Amino acid sequence: MTDDVRRLAHRVLMPGFAGTRLPSWLSRAVHDGLGGICVFGHNVASTDQLRALTDDAHGLGRVVVSIDEEGGIVSRLGAAGGSRHVGAAALGRVGDPGLTERVAASVAVDLREVGVDLDLAPVADVTSNPDNPVIGVRSFGTDPSAVGEHVAAFVRGLQSTGVAACAKHFPGHGDTSVDSHVGLPRIDVDLDTLRSRDLPPFAAAVEAGARAVMTAHIVFGALDDAPATVSAPVLSLLRDDLGFDGAIVSDAMDMRAVVQSIGLAEACVRAVAAGVDLVALGNPVLNTPEGDDEATFGAALDAVVRAVHDGVLDVARLREAAGRVDALERWCADRRHGEVPQPDQDVDDEAARRSLHTTGDVAGALSGTVEIVDIRRRRNIASGGNAALIAQALAQRLPGSRVVAGFAPGRAVEGRADGAVDPSTQLQAGRADVIITGTPTLDEVEQRALRQLLAASPGAVVVCTGLADDEVLRADRVVRTFGDSWPTARAVADLLT
Repeated sequence: MTDDVRRLAHRVLMPGFAGTRLPSWLSRAVHDGLGGICVFGHNVASTDQLRALTDDAHGLGRVVVSIDEEGGIVSRLGAAGGSRHVGAAALGRVGDPGLTERVAASVAVDLREVGVDLDLAPVADVTSNPDNPVIGVRSFGTDPSAVGEHVAAFVRGLQSTGVAACAKHFPGHGDTSVDSHVGLPRIDVDLDTLRSRDLPPFAAAVEAGARAVMTAHIVFGALDDAPATVSAPVLSLLRDDLGFDGAIVSDAMDMRAVVQSIGLAEACVRAVAAGVDLVALGNPVLNTPEGDDEATFGAALDAVVRAVHDGVLDVARLREAAGRVDALERWCADRRHGEVPQPDQDVDDEAARRSLHTTGDVAGALSGTVEIVDIRRRRNIASGGNAALIAQALAQRLPGSRVVAGFAPGRAVEGRADGAVDPSTQLQAGRADVIITGTPTLDEVEQRALRQLLAASPGAVVVCTGLADDEVLRADRVVRTFGDSWPTARAVADLLT
C-alpha cells in the first residue's frame, strides 16, 4: 500500500527544475511515475537542447511536459530573444477568432518540434480591473463573450495540432489589483457577477474540449475564504456547473499567495483534496520555499504520502486525480509522434499588422537617425523583463539611431536596444523621437517620465505596449501594440519607417 500511495503521489505532481538537462532526482521521479514536468525559460538553451531534454523525459516514463507559451509577453521559448508569436490582447484587438486559431496552431507547431505536450495557455481571464498588475495584455479583452470566442479558438488551434491546452486562471484573475505571485488577491463580487463576467470564457474552453484548466490563487469571498486552488466549492463550479472532466492543474504553488498563507507542502495536499489533479510546484530558480528544486519536490511528495497515511487525504481522491493525469498523458502520447504540420509563416505578421491602433500621422513618421527612449519600468512577473524588441527593430531600420533604456543602469550604446543611461540625464536632455511606454497608470514614475518627455518633444511618437487610453497618453501621435513580440516589432517598424 505504501509503494502504491507513493507512486500515486508522484503522479499528481509537476515540479520545475534548474538547468538545461534533467537532474538525476527528476529522472528518478519520472521513472517512479511522476505526472508532469514544467519547463521554464532558464531550462531552454536552444530548440535542439530542449528536444533532447523532452526526449529523455519521455523515454523514462509516462510524463507530461508542460510550458507557459502564451505568445506576446509570456514566452518561455522566447525568454532570451523574444516571442515569435503575438499575444492575446493583440488577437483580441483584431477580433478574428479564425486568426487566433491559426496563431495558436503556429504556437503548437513550435511546441511539437521541441517535444512539449501541454501548453499552459490560453489565458481565459476577462480584463475588468484596469489596475491589474499581472494579466493586462495577456487577456483577450474586456467582453466575456468575445474573450470566450478567442479562448475556444486558441484551444482548437493548439489541440488540432497535437498540443493539449490548459485554460487559466479559474475562475478568473481579471478583477485583481494584487499579483498572486507576490500576495493573496481577494475578489468580493457576488456569484451572479462571477457567473456572467468571469466564467463564460472557461465554459467556452470546456465546450471546445480543453484537456486541462488551471486554477487561480485567489480568494472568492462569495464561495470560500480559501484560495480557489484549495477550495472545493470553487472547483465544484468547474466540475459540476461547467461539466469539465479533464485535468485540473494548479497554478504554481511556490507563489507567495500560497506560501505566505498556507505553505507549499500543506497547500499541495489541500489542493488535491479540493479537486486539483496535477499540482504545479513552480519555478525553483525564482522561488525556493523548501530549499532547492529537489527539496521542494521532496517536501510536496512526502506531504501527500503522509496525508494519505494520516487519513487527511482520501486515497480514492488521489487515485481519481492520478487517473485524470493518466488520461491527459495518453491523449498527449497518442499525438506526440504524429506528423508535425508545416508552420504558417505569415500568420503572426498578419495578426501584428492588423492589431496596431494608431492616433495621428504616424505612417512613415521616422527617418534618418532618431532618439528612442524606452521608459517602461514595471515588469510583469509572469513574463520576466520588458523585451526591447520594438526598439531593436527600429534601430536596425534606422542605422545610427540611439536607444535609451531610461530606467536601466549602464550607458547608452549607439544603435543598440540594450543600451541605457541614467534617466535623469536623458529626460533633462529632453529629446525623444520615439517614446516606448507600457501601462503608465500602473507606475507613477513612468507616468511622470512620459509627461516630461512629451513636454520637451511634443511631436514624439508614443508606442504603447500595454493598456492605456488617450487621456493617459496625451500624445498627438500614438501607436498601440497591445503587447510585445517580434511580429509586433516588425509591424511597428514597417509602419513608422
